[in-house]
Amino acid sequence: MKTTVAVLKVATAVGACVGLIAGCSPTTTPGKPTTAAQAPDSGAIVALMDTGTYDTAASRPFGAAGDDVAGANLLEAQRMADFVLGPWEVDAELKSMPGALALGLIGPIPSIKLMRDNGAFKEDLIAVADRHRFITGFSTVRQSPEKTGQPRSLHNVVLRFPDPAAAEAAAVEMAAAESSRPGQPPVEPVAVNSTPEARAMSSTLPDKIRKVVSFTAHGPFVLYQEAQTAEAFLGTSAINLVDGLLITQKRRIDEFAPTDPAAMRDLPLDPSGQLLARTLSAPDNRAPFIIGVWNSRGWLHFEDDPLLASSLFNTAGVDFVGQRLATVYQAANSDGASRVADGLDQQIGSLANVQAIEGVPGLPAAKCFKRKQAALPGTAPITWQRVYWQFKCVATADRYAYTTFSDTVGDVRQQAAAQYRILAGQ
Repeated sequence: MKTTVAVLKVATAVGACVGLIAGCSPTTTPGKPTTAAQAPDSGAIVALMDTGTYDTAASRPFGAAGDDVAGANLLEAQRMADFVLGPWEVDAELKSMPGALALGLIGPIPSIKLMRDNGAFKEDLIAVADRHRFITGFSTVRQSPEKTGQPRSLHNVVLRFPDPAAAEAAAVEMAAAESSRPGQPPVEPVAVNSTPEARAMSSTLPDKIRKVVSFTAHGPFVLYQEAQTAEAFLGTSAINLVDGLLITQKRRIDEFAPTDPAAMRDLPLDPSGQLLARTLSAPDNRAPFIIGVWNSRGWLHFEDDPLLASSLFNTAGVDFVGQRLATVYQAANSDGASRVADGLDQQIGSLANVQAIEGVPGLPAAKCFKRKQAALPGTAPITWQRVYWQFKCVATADRYAYTTFSDTVGDVRQQAAAQYRILAGQ
């Protein structure tokens, strides 16, 4: 079943988000950086490590958003991620990543421009959001595995507006635009049992896929869902997916405390105080567009298997995840970091199209892998390469587990070695 997205311009998104980090001068910020000690049994030998042109020391900690309005909106969207329901929380089979072209639908929506560039909505809905002074938002999408009894997908978005009146007006106009779009299959209103205020509509696509789209004003937010399901005996329905999601999504977003727009300039670029400065960056600052420091629940939106990751994070005490070129998981202690690394090793190693390869010189505990099929070339947007990588390594340094990826085996090993030295302070 085709994923319910338009073609994305992810390269533009990458540039916008990397600019927020690279363009801000690092300043001191609350939180004292800690130096991770080399684990006595790690066997790491720094003298044998090849780090290429990568930095081997942390940068200075980052400060606040300041006068960068777009950057502040991005940081607020990252905060919102914790309170946006993942499709797997409604249906455990809805945990597979979409295709590369849809990866921009998983992440922050800090501006109208990024909403357009990442194909989050069609242009008529974007115009409505712009007209009602959209502030920021977060989007997530998953689909069922390819080999499943009932192909299905679920896209969930939370958009923030200045006040409930603006959100209500936006929901009304978005629903009207969705229901009257020229050239689309006929739509009919459909009731959402748990949420009678939802403006939902159903249609049947040419391939007999049933689609439900829903807009709900909830305080200053518009809650948007698009569910698609194929026909299947004893299967679920698109309306049931939307209904089940809204039951929990309304409660979850009520737990979110929006930052007053006047105070958003004070949002920290790194809520951990130090992890972003200790996460490996590329010499040219290229990075996936989800760059930043995320609370562990918000980061689940970007994990290959969010259910497994949630269990690992809870067991290991992971509180923050840093993303620049590498991904760094901050666990409660070194044992927790080892648990995360072991879980990631097992998950990656169990993939049918992946094989284990020789690890990292000087870092014997590191595990590295090669994707035999469906890997993307180095010319593909780096946001796509992070998910459909050619080479990947997993390692630890004290309380941190981390992963690196690249289109060449030498580079992925250099990244892993450099990230170790940053975290170990060596």
